[in-house]
Amino acid sequence: MMKELLFKTAIFIAVFFSFIEASAQEYNNWLLSEGIILNFDRSPATINCNKKGDKGISNHTVALSDNNGKLLIYGYLETTDNGTAKKNFVIKNSKNEILTSFSCREVTNAIGCKLFNGGYCIAAVLRLTLSRRELHIYMFDKNGNFKDEYIYNDANYSFFINFVQCDDFIALIAYRKEQIEVYKLTSQGCFLLQKENKKLDMLLSTEIVSFDIEQSLDGKIIVTTYDIAYIIDFDKKNGRINVSDKYETNKFRTMAFSKNDKYFLIIDDDKLKGFKYEGNFNFDFKNPEIVYDLSENVITTCNLCWDMAIGNDSKLYIHHQYADYIIVLDGIESGTITEERITSECLTSTHFPLIPRISIVSVCNVSASFDNTAVCYGEPLKITLSGSKPFTVFYTLNGTEKSIETDKTEFLMDNISGKYKITKVKDSACEFLPTENNEAEILQHIHIPNIIEKN
Repeated sequence: MMKELLFKTAIFIAVFFSFIEASAQEYNNWLLSEGIILNFDRSPATINCNKKGDKGISNHTVALSDNNGKLLIYGYLETTDNGTAKKNFVIKNSKNEILTSFSCREVTNAIGCKLFNGGYCIAAVLRLTLSRRELHIYMFDKNGNFKDEYIYNDANYSFFINFVQCDDFIALIAYRKEQIEVYKLTSQGCFLLQKENKKLDMLLSTEIVSFDIEQSLDGKIIVTTYDIAYIIDFDKKNGRINVSDKYETNKFRTMAFSKNDKYFLIIDDDKLKGFKYEGNFNFDFKNPEIVYDLSENVITTCNLCWDMAIGNDSKLYIHHQYADYIIVLDGIESGTITEERITSECLTSTHFPLIPRISIVSVCNVSASFDNTAVCYGEPLKITLSGSKPFTVFYTLNGTEKSIETDKTEFLMDNISGKYKITKVKDSACEFLPTENNEAEILQHIHIPNIIEKN
Protein backbone atom coordinates (compact mmCIF):
# COMPACT_ATOMS: atom_id res chain seq x y z
CA MET A 1 0.00 0.00 0.00
CA MET A 2 1.35 3.40 -0.92
CA LYS A 3 2.44 5.65 1.89
CA GLU A 4 -0.77 7.62 1.76
CA LEU A 5 -0.53 8.44 5.45
CA LEU A 6 1.92 11.16 4.52
CA PHE A 7 -0.02 14.19 3.40
CA LYS A 8 3.17 15.97 2.57
CA THR A 9 2.98 19.36 1.11
CA ALA A 10 -0.55 18.99 -0.01
CA ILE A 11 -1.18 20.98 3.08
CA PHE A 12 -1.69 24.54 2.11
CA ILE A 13 -3.52 27.03 4.23
CA ALA A 14 -4.57 30.48 3.21
CA VAL A 15 -1.63 32.77 2.54
CA PHE A 16 -2.52 36.31 1.74
CA PHE A 17 0.71 38.24 1.56
CA SER A 18 0.10 41.79 2.86
CA PHE A 19 -3.46 40.92 3.99
CA ILE A 20 -2.53 38.18 6.40
CA GLU A 21 -3.11 40.19 9.58
CA ALA A 22 -6.63 41.05 8.46
CA SER A 23 -7.51 37.52 7.42
CA ALA A 24 -9.83 35.20 9.24
CA GLN A 25 -8.21 32.20 10.86
CA GLU A 26 -10.27 29.18 9.85
CA TYR A 27 -7.10 27.08 9.55
CA ASN A 28 -5.44 28.40 12.70
CA ASN A 29 -5.29 24.96 14.34
CA TRP A 30 -3.79 21.90 12.68
CA LEU A 31 -5.00 18.69 14.35
CA LEU A 32 -2.26 16.06 14.11
CA SER A 33 -2.46 12.38 14.98
CA GLU A 34 -2.81 11.36 18.63
CA GLY A 35 -4.59 14.65 19.33
CA ILE A 36 -1.59 16.95 18.97
CA ILE A 37 -2.46 20.52 17.89
CA LEU A 38 -0.20 22.89 16.02
CA ASN A 39 -1.60 26.32 16.93
CA PHE A 40 -0.83 29.37 14.78
CA ASP A 41 -1.78 31.91 17.44
CA ARG A 42 1.81 33.11 17.23
CA SER A 43 4.83 32.71 14.93
CA PRO A 44 6.31 30.20 14.85
CA ALA A 45 3.35 28.04 15.81
CA THR A 46 3.11 26.37 19.20
CA ILE A 47 2.71 22.64 19.82
CA ASN A 48 -0.06 21.56 22.20
CA CYS A 49 0.36 17.94 23.24
CA ASN A 50 -2.58 15.73 24.03
CA LYS A 51 -2.20 15.38 27.80
CA LYS A 52 -4.47 12.34 27.86
CA GLY A 53 -2.31 10.52 25.35
CA ASP A 54 -5.34 9.54 23.29
CA LYS A 55 -4.07 6.97 20.80
CA GLY A 56 -7.55 6.77 19.21
CA ILE A 57 -6.92 9.84 17.06
CA SER A 58 -5.15 8.52 13.97
CA ASN A 59 -4.06 10.21 10.76
CA HIS A 60 -6.35 11.84 8.17
CA THR A 61 -7.53 14.39 10.71
CA VAL A 62 -9.38 17.58 9.85
CA ALA A 63 -9.95 20.73 11.91
CA LEU A 64 -11.55 24.14 11.36
CA SER A 65 -11.32 27.22 13.57
CA ASP A 66 -13.65 30.19 13.85
CA ASN A 67 -12.78 33.74 12.74
CA ASN A 68 -10.90 34.31 15.99
CA GLY A 69 -8.70 31.25 15.56
CA LYS A 70 -10.49 29.12 18.18
CA LEU A 71 -10.91 25.44 17.31
CA LEU A 72 -14.54 25.06 16.21
CA ILE A 73 -15.04 21.56 14.75
CA TYR A 74 -12.70 18.65 14.13
CA GLY A 75 -12.89 15.09 12.80
CA TYR A 76 -10.82 11.93 13.02
CA LEU A 77 -10.97 8.13 12.90
CA GLU A 78 -11.71 6.84 16.38
CA THR A 79 -11.11 3.24 17.42
CA THR A 80 -14.01 2.05 19.56
CA ASP A 81 -12.90 -1.46 20.51
CA ASN A 82 -9.24 -2.07 21.26
CA GLY A 83 -7.52 -3.94 18.46
CA THR A 84 -10.67 -4.61 16.42
CA ALA A 85 -11.71 -3.34 13.02
CA LYS A 86 -14.70 -1.50 14.47
CA LYS A 87 -14.03 2.23 14.13
CA ASN A 88 -15.95 5.46 13.72
CA PHE A 89 -15.23 8.63 11.82
CA VAL A 90 -16.40 11.24 14.31
CA ILE A 91 -16.78 15.00 14.05
CA LYS A 92 -16.82 16.94 17.32
CA ASN A 93 -17.18 20.53 18.46
CA SER A 94 -14.88 22.49 20.77
CA LYS A 95 -16.69 21.03 23.80
CA ASN A 96 -15.70 17.52 22.68
CA GLU A 97 -19.35 16.75 21.90
CA ILE A 98 -20.02 14.43 18.94
CA LEU A 99 -21.83 16.25 16.14
CA THR A 100 -22.00 13.24 13.82
CA SER A 101 -20.43 9.79 13.57
CA PHE A 102 -20.18 7.09 10.91
CA SER A 103 -18.95 3.50 11.27
CA CYS A 104 -16.13 2.60 8.87
CA ARG A 105 -12.85 0.68 8.70
CA GLU A 106 -10.63 3.52 7.52
CA VAL A 107 -10.53 7.20 6.59
CA THR A 108 -8.84 7.41 3.21
CA ASN A 109 -8.79 11.20 3.25
CA ALA A 110 -10.53 14.08 5.03
CA ILE A 111 -10.44 17.82 4.29
CA GLY A 112 -12.37 20.87 5.49
CA CYS A 113 -13.03 24.46 4.45
CA LYS A 114 -15.13 27.51 5.23
CA LEU A 115 -18.01 28.27 2.86
CA PHE A 116 -18.96 31.64 1.46
CA ASN A 117 -21.21 33.74 3.71
CA GLY A 118 -20.67 31.54 6.73
CA GLY A 119 -20.85 27.83 7.29
CA TYR A 120 -18.29 25.05 7.07
CA CYS A 121 -17.83 21.80 5.17
CA ILE A 122 -15.91 18.60 5.83
CA ALA A 123 -15.46 16.05 3.03
CA ALA A 124 -14.13 12.55 3.65
CA VAL A 125 -13.60 9.31 1.76
CA LEU A 126 -14.50 6.47 4.13
CA ARG A 127 -13.65 2.81 3.53
CA LEU A 128 -16.46 0.52 4.66
CA THR A 129 -15.07 -2.75 3.30
CA LEU A 130 -11.99 -3.78 1.37
CA SER A 131 -13.67 -2.91 -1.93
CA ARG A 132 -16.07 -0.13 -0.96
CA ARG A 133 -15.22 3.52 -0.36
CA GLU A 134 -17.85 6.25 -0.08
CA LEU A 135 -17.67 10.03 -0.39
CA HIS A 136 -19.27 11.80 2.58
CA ILE A 137 -19.88 15.56 2.66
CA TYR A 138 -20.86 17.14 5.98
CA MET A 139 -22.27 20.68 6.19
CA PHE A 140 -22.25 22.95 9.27
CA ASP A 141 -23.64 26.40 9.94
CA LYS A 142 -21.54 29.45 10.81
CA ASN A 143 -21.53 28.45 14.50
CA GLY A 144 -20.31 24.92 13.75
CA ASN A 145 -23.68 23.24 14.30
CA PHE A 146 -24.35 20.14 12.15
CA LYS A 147 -26.80 20.77 9.28
CA ASP A 148 -26.70 18.13 6.52
CA GLU A 149 -24.85 15.05 5.31
CA TYR A 150 -24.51 13.97 1.68
CA ILE A 151 -23.40 10.38 0.95
CA TYR A 152 -22.25 9.20 -2.48
CA ASN A 153 -21.91 5.42 -2.56
CA ASP A 154 -22.58 4.32 -6.13
CA ALA A 155 -18.86 4.03 -6.89
CA ASN A 156 -15.52 3.62 -5.15
CA TYR A 157 -13.88 6.96 -4.47
CA SER A 158 -10.14 7.46 -4.12
CA PHE A 159 -7.87 9.54 -1.93
CA PHE A 160 -8.26 12.31 -4.53
CA ILE A 161 -10.58 14.95 -3.03
CA ASN A 162 -9.82 18.64 -2.98
CA PHE A 163 -11.38 22.10 -2.55
CA VAL A 164 -10.97 24.98 -5.00
CA GLN A 165 -12.34 28.48 -4.42
CA CYS A 166 -14.53 29.90 -7.19
CA ASP A 167 -16.08 33.36 -7.52
CA ASP A 168 -19.07 32.75 -5.27
CA PHE A 169 -18.84 29.14 -4.11
CA ILE A 170 -16.40 26.42 -3.09
CA ALA A 171 -15.86 23.52 -5.52
CA LEU A 172 -15.17 20.02 -4.21
CA ILE A 173 -13.34 17.86 -6.74
CA ALA A 174 -13.40 14.07 -6.26
CA TYR A 175 -12.09 11.13 -8.28
CA ARG A 176 -13.76 7.77 -8.79
CA LYS A 177 -12.89 5.12 -11.32
CA GLU A 178 -12.29 6.87 -14.66
CA GLN A 179 -14.36 9.88 -13.62
CA ILE A 180 -13.74 13.23 -11.95
CA GLU A 181 -16.71 14.90 -10.25
CA VAL A 182 -17.13 18.56 -9.25
CA TYR A 183 -19.58 19.52 -6.50
CA LYS A 184 -20.77 23.06 -5.83
CA LEU A 185 -20.79 23.86 -2.11
CA THR A 186 -22.66 26.83 -0.66
CA SER A 187 -24.32 27.60 2.65
CA GLN A 188 -27.53 26.29 1.02
CA GLY A 189 -26.16 22.79 0.36
CA CYS A 190 -24.17 20.51 -1.96
CA PHE A 191 -24.93 20.15 -5.67
CA LEU A 192 -23.27 18.09 -8.43
CA LEU A 193 -21.91 20.66 -10.88
CA GLN A 194 -19.92 18.66 -13.41
CA LYS A 195 -18.51 15.22 -14.13
CA GLU A 196 -15.82 14.33 -16.62
CA ASN A 197 -14.66 10.96 -17.91
CA LYS A 198 -10.95 11.12 -17.08
CA LYS A 199 -8.85 8.02 -16.60
CA LEU A 200 -5.71 8.49 -14.54
CA ASP A 201 -3.29 5.69 -15.41
CA MET A 202 -1.98 3.49 -12.63
CA LEU A 203 1.02 1.25 -12.26
CA LEU A 204 -1.15 -1.36 -10.57
CA SER A 205 -4.44 -2.69 -11.92
CA THR A 206 -6.77 -1.78 -9.11
CA GLU A 207 -10.11 -0.06 -8.91
CA ILE A 208 -9.22 1.74 -5.69
CA VAL A 209 -6.65 4.40 -6.53
CA SER A 210 -4.67 6.10 -3.77
CA PHE A 211 -3.45 9.61 -4.45
CA ASP A 212 -1.58 12.34 -2.69
CA ILE A 213 -3.19 15.69 -3.43
CA GLU A 214 -0.77 18.55 -3.83
CA GLN A 215 -2.89 21.66 -4.37
CA SER A 216 -0.59 24.49 -5.23
CA LEU A 217 -1.66 27.27 -7.54
CA ASP A 218 -5.04 28.87 -8.03
CA GLY A 219 -7.12 26.47 -10.14
CA LYS A 220 -4.39 23.83 -10.37
CA ILE A 221 -4.15 20.53 -8.51
CA ILE A 222 -1.07 18.34 -8.46
CA VAL A 223 -1.96 14.68 -8.02
CA THR A 224 0.76 12.13 -7.32
CA THR A 225 0.68 8.37 -7.04
CA TYR A 226 3.79 6.22 -6.90
CA ASP A 227 6.08 7.62 -9.62
CA ILE A 228 3.44 9.52 -11.59
CA ALA A 229 2.35 13.14 -11.17
CA TYR A 230 -0.64 14.73 -12.91
CA ILE A 231 -1.24 18.46 -13.34
CA ILE A 232 -4.99 19.00 -13.31
CA ASP A 233 -6.46 22.35 -14.39
CA PHE A 234 -9.84 23.41 -13.06
CA ASP A 235 -11.74 26.15 -14.91
CA LYS A 236 -13.47 28.07 -12.14
CA LYS A 237 -15.97 29.70 -14.52
CA ASN A 238 -17.54 26.57 -16.00
CA GLY A 239 -16.32 23.81 -13.68
CA ARG A 240 -14.50 21.94 -16.47
CA ILE A 241 -11.58 19.65 -15.67
CA ASN A 242 -8.53 19.13 -17.86
CA VAL A 243 -5.52 16.88 -17.21
CA SER A 244 -2.91 19.16 -18.74
CA ASP A 245 0.34 17.31 -17.99
CA LYS A 246 1.67 13.98 -16.78
CA TYR A 247 5.16 13.42 -15.37
CA GLU A 248 6.73 10.05 -14.64
CA THR A 249 8.86 11.03 -11.67
CA ASN A 250 8.84 10.63 -7.89
CA LYS A 251 10.23 14.16 -7.33
CA PHE A 252 6.73 15.56 -6.76
CA ARG A 253 5.96 13.28 -3.83
CA THR A 254 6.98 15.83 -1.17
CA MET A 255 6.46 19.31 -2.58
CA ALA A 256 5.23 22.83 -1.90
CA PHE A 257 5.31 26.31 -3.36
CA SER A 258 6.94 29.25 -1.64
CA LYS A 259 4.47 31.75 -0.22
CA ASN A 260 4.23 33.91 -3.38
CA ASP A 261 4.57 30.93 -5.76
CA LYS A 262 8.02 32.10 -6.86
CA TYR A 263 9.63 28.71 -6.20
CA PHE A 264 8.51 25.12 -6.57
CA LEU A 265 9.95 23.25 -3.57
CA ILE A 266 10.69 19.56 -3.05
CA ILE A 267 12.60 17.48 -0.51
CA ASP A 268 15.21 15.24 -2.12
CA ASP A 269 18.09 13.43 -0.38
CA ASP A 270 17.07 15.10 2.90
CA LYS A 271 17.55 18.53 1.32
CA LEU A 272 15.07 21.27 0.51
CA LYS A 273 15.46 22.09 -3.18
CA GLY A 274 13.82 25.01 -4.96
CA PHE A 275 13.16 25.66 -8.64
CA LYS A 276 11.90 28.93 -10.08
CA TYR A 277 8.31 28.48 -11.20
CA GLU A 278 7.49 30.06 -14.56
CA GLY A 279 4.14 28.50 -15.41
CA ASN A 280 5.22 24.95 -16.20
CA PHE A 281 6.67 21.98 -14.36
CA ASN A 282 9.50 21.03 -16.70
CA PHE A 283 12.16 21.48 -14.02
CA ASP A 284 15.78 20.45 -14.30
CA PHE A 285 15.87 18.52 -11.03
CA LYS A 286 19.66 18.18 -11.24
CA ASN A 287 20.18 21.95 -11.06
CA PRO A 288 18.05 23.55 -8.33
CA GLU A 289 18.27 27.29 -7.61
CA ILE A 290 17.90 26.64 -3.85
CA VAL A 291 19.52 23.88 -1.80
CA TYR A 292 19.04 23.79 1.99
CA ASP A 293 20.36 20.86 4.03
CA LEU A 294 17.82 19.26 6.41
CA SER A 295 19.84 16.15 7.25
CA GLU A 296 21.08 17.21 10.73
CA ASN A 297 19.94 14.62 13.30
CA VAL A 298 18.19 12.60 10.56
CA ILE A 299 19.08 8.92 10.91
CA THR A 300 18.04 7.62 7.50
CA THR A 301 17.45 9.10 4.06
CA CYS A 302 13.75 8.87 3.20
CA ASN A 303 12.09 11.44 0.95
CA LEU A 304 8.61 10.12 1.79
CA CYS A 305 9.27 10.54 5.51
CA TRP A 306 8.96 14.32 5.24
CA ASP A 307 5.92 16.59 5.50
CA MET A 308 6.07 20.17 4.23
CA ALA A 309 3.51 23.00 4.31
CA ILE A 310 3.12 26.77 4.27
CA GLY A 311 1.85 27.92 7.67
CA ASN A 312 -0.65 30.58 8.58
CA ASP A 313 2.32 32.90 9.19
CA SER A 314 3.63 32.37 5.61
CA LYS A 315 6.63 30.38 6.88
CA LEU A 316 7.51 26.91 5.60
CA TYR A 317 6.95 24.09 8.14
CA ILE A 318 8.90 20.86 7.62
CA HIS A 319 8.71 17.70 9.71
CA HIS A 320 10.42 14.31 9.50
CA GLN A 321 8.10 11.61 10.80
CA TYR A 322 10.72 10.23 13.22
CA ALA A 323 11.84 13.62 14.58
CA ASP A 324 10.63 15.34 17.75
CA TYR A 325 10.93 18.81 16.17
CA ILE A 326 9.52 20.86 13.30
CA ILE A 327 11.82 22.98 11.14
CA VAL A 328 10.42 26.45 10.39
CA LEU A 329 12.04 28.31 7.48
CA ASP A 330 11.53 31.95 6.51
CA GLY A 331 13.02 34.17 3.80
CA ILE A 332 13.06 31.54 1.05
CA GLU A 333 12.02 33.96 -1.68
CA SER A 334 14.38 36.71 -0.51
CA GLY A 335 17.38 34.41 -0.72
CA THR A 336 18.24 34.77 2.98
CA ILE A 337 16.83 31.69 4.71
CA THR A 338 16.44 31.74 8.49
CA GLU A 339 15.64 28.64 10.53
CA GLU A 340 13.78 28.08 13.79
CA ARG A 341 12.87 24.80 15.45
CA ILE A 342 9.91 23.96 17.64
CA THR A 343 10.37 20.80 19.66
CA SER A 344 8.09 18.39 21.50
CA GLU A 345 8.47 14.79 22.60
CA CYS A 346 4.93 14.05 21.40
CA LEU A 347 5.73 14.80 17.74
CA THR A 348 7.30 11.55 16.55
CA SER A 349 5.38 9.50 13.95
CA THR A 350 2.74 12.18 13.48
CA HIS A 351 1.75 13.74 10.15
CA PHE A 352 0.30 17.04 8.97
CA PRO A 353 -3.37 17.15 7.90
CA LEU A 354 -4.51 18.26 4.45
CA ILE A 355 -5.50 21.94 4.39
CA PRO A 356 -6.60 23.34 1.02
CA ARG A 357 -5.19 26.64 -0.12
CA ILE A 358 -8.17 28.98 -0.14
CA SER A 359 -7.91 32.77 -0.25
CA ILE A 360 -10.00 33.74 2.75
CA VAL A 361 -9.64 37.45 2.06
CA SER A 362 -11.59 37.22 -1.19
CA VAL A 363 -14.32 35.06 0.34
CA CYS A 364 -17.49 37.06 0.94
CA ASN A 365 -18.03 36.93 4.71
CA VAL A 366 -20.80 39.52 5.04
CA SER A 367 -24.03 38.29 6.66
CA ALA A 368 -27.15 39.66 8.35
CA SER A 369 -29.76 37.93 10.48
CA PHE A 370 -32.51 38.79 12.95
CA ASP A 371 -32.00 37.80 16.58
CA ASN A 372 -35.64 36.70 16.87
CA THR A 373 -38.50 35.59 14.63
CA ALA A 374 -41.21 37.55 16.46
CA VAL A 375 -41.28 40.13 19.24
CA CYS A 376 -44.06 42.01 20.97
CA TYR A 377 -44.57 45.68 20.28
CA GLY A 378 -42.10 47.61 22.43
CA GLU A 379 -39.56 44.78 22.63
CA PRO A 380 -36.22 45.08 20.77
CA LEU A 381 -35.69 43.46 17.35
CA LYS A 382 -32.03 43.41 16.35
CA ILE A 383 -30.11 42.65 13.17
CA THR A 384 -26.77 40.93 13.79
CA LEU A 385 -24.13 41.72 11.17
CA SER A 386 -20.72 40.32 10.27
CA GLY A 387 -18.17 41.28 7.65
CA SER A 388 -16.21 44.44 6.87
CA LYS A 389 -17.78 47.69 8.10
CA PRO A 390 -19.74 49.74 7.07
CA PHE A 391 -22.88 47.76 6.20
CA THR A 392 -25.90 48.46 4.02
CA VAL A 393 -28.93 46.30 4.78
CA PHE A 394 -31.84 46.07 2.35
CA TYR A 395 -35.13 44.84 3.73
CA THR A 396 -38.87 44.99 3.26
CA LEU A 397 -41.49 46.06 5.79
CA ASN A 398 -44.88 44.64 4.84
CA GLY A 399 -43.57 44.38 1.27
CA THR A 400 -42.25 47.94 1.04
CA GLU A 401 -38.53 48.14 0.23
CA LYS A 402 -36.29 49.99 2.68
CA SER A 403 -32.60 50.15 3.60
CA ILE A 404 -30.35 51.14 6.48
CA GLU A 405 -26.66 51.95 6.79
CA THR A 406 -24.58 51.24 9.89
CA ASP A 407 -21.02 50.62 11.04
CA LYS A 408 -22.15 48.52 14.01
CA THR A 409 -22.41 44.72 14.18
CA GLU A 410 -25.80 45.03 15.96
CA PHE A 411 -28.56 47.30 14.72
CA LEU A 412 -31.79 47.97 16.65
CA MET A 413 -34.81 48.23 14.38
CA ASP A 414 -37.38 50.98 14.88
CA ASN A 415 -40.39 49.92 16.91
CA ILE A 416 -42.84 49.69 14.00
CA SER A 417 -45.32 46.82 13.79
CA GLY A 418 -45.16 44.63 10.71
CA LYS A 419 -43.42 41.81 8.89
CA TYR A 420 -39.72 42.30 8.08
CA LYS A 421 -37.54 40.46 5.58
CA ILE A 422 -33.83 41.06 4.94
CA THR A 423 -33.32 40.77 1.18
CA LYS A 424 -29.67 41.78 0.78
CA VAL A 425 -26.68 42.95 2.79
CA LYS A 426 -23.53 44.68 1.51
CA ASP A 427 -20.22 45.51 3.15
CA SER A 428 -17.05 47.11 1.80
CA ALA A 429 -16.07 43.87 0.01
CA CYS A 430 -19.19 42.20 -1.39
CA GLU A 431 -22.91 41.56 -1.08
CA PHE A 432 -24.99 38.58 0.09
CA LEU A 433 -28.61 37.45 -0.20
CA PRO A 434 -29.47 35.83 3.14
CA THR A 435 -31.94 32.93 3.32
CA GLU A 436 -31.66 31.94 6.99
CA ASN A 437 -33.02 33.92 9.98
CA ASN A 438 -33.88 36.76 7.61
CA GLU A 439 -37.60 37.09 8.44
CA ALA A 440 -39.13 38.53 11.61
CA GLU A 441 -42.24 40.29 12.85
CA ILE A 442 -43.00 43.02 15.36
CA LEU A 443 -46.49 42.20 16.56
CA GLN A 444 -49.27 44.75 16.57
CA HIS A 445 -49.60 47.05 19.52
CA ILE A 446 -52.51 45.92 21.67
CA HIS A 447 -54.48 48.78 23.21
CA ILE A 448 -55.76 47.83 26.61
CA PRO A 449 -58.94 49.79 27.33
CA ASN A 450 -59.20 51.70 30.58
CA ILE A 451 -62.06 50.44 32.68
CA ILE A 452 -63.74 53.17 34.66
CA GLU A 453 -65.59 51.87 37.63
CA LYS A 454 -68.90 53.51 38.46
CA ASN A 455 -69.53 54.27 42.07
